[in-house]
Amino acid sequence: MTAEQELEVDAYVLASSGLRITSRGYKALKTLLEHGNLLYWCIGKNDTLELAKVLIHLKFPYNHVSGGLEVLPEHKRDFYYLVMHRHAQVRKRQYPNTHLSVGKSDRYSDGRPGWAEKIMANRESEQ
Repeated sequence: MTAEQELEVDAYVLASSGLRITSRGYKALKTLLEHGNLLYWCIGKNDTLELAKVLIHLKFPYNHVSGGLEVLPEHKRDFYYLVMHRHAQVRKRQYPNTHLSVGKSDRYSDGRPGWAEKIMANRESEQ
């Protein structure tokens, strides 16, 4: 993963987090993404766990380590390819997109009635 892609992931996560630029949470998230770890003593344990909730909401993978949160380069790579640049899956149809007749509209060339016409004729004759 190149440095440009890592910066793109950082910018995407910061923008989609919904945090104000001047807030402590935004600065803590920026520190986490730049340095790869954020310890509890930086902003407090409760605020760090609230930041973890933001990461969960964004579906951004991270690790809980003793004393804080950790983001590895593999997490950024996975987020880049799985969330940011997800390609729509191409589904192939099992059958071609053609009209498959089942016999009701089929007609014999010599004028004989088809199977549906035989059933309707039998119902009329029974009544």
